[in-house]
Amino acid sequence: MYLGALLADGGSDPIGLSGRRGRIFEQLRVNLNHHPATETVAVRPTRDQKDRKLVAHFDTQILVDGLVDADEAKLEINWWTHPVGIDDQFKFHYVESSGYDCGWHRQPHPEESDIPFDHFQQRASPGSDYQYQGVDFLEDTPVGLLWEVTRTRLPRIIRARYDSETEF
Repeated sequence: MYLGALLADGGSDPIGLSGRRGRIFEQLRVNLNHHPATETVAVRPTRDQKDRKLVAHFDTQILVDGLVDADEAKLEINWWTHPVGIDDQFKFHYVESSGYDCGWHRQPHPEESDIPFDHFQQRASPGSDYQYQGVDFLEDTPVGLLWEVTRTRLPRIIRARYDSETEF
């Protein structure tokens, strides 16, 4: 079967949030609202208006004990479901108003064959090139991955970024 012919929700509109994909977005939204630094969570269109993503805005005075030196910080999440036997794809992408951004992704980069399917990427500013490294996720459910990113992986990156005594 040709993968390009598969719809993101196992048969429903890939742009919409119905079926399994809609339930995943709702589970993630509810759980994000329980994160202490979350100010708002909403479904928003992607830049190209062809898809939807979940966007959580964080209070930078609370996020990772107030270490973030930016006016705004947000986590953008997208999840693309696939039929049984094909791994879902996702991205949890953190963005600061300072220009720094990073993310944990399970998705291909066809233009860059050396980037692992499961990877972490970061760059200092929008004009910089991303740096990539493979990653092994500990969780495999949407909510489990959300908490893996927000409780462990993101705080570690923020501490390494803002606290010179913390190692990555």
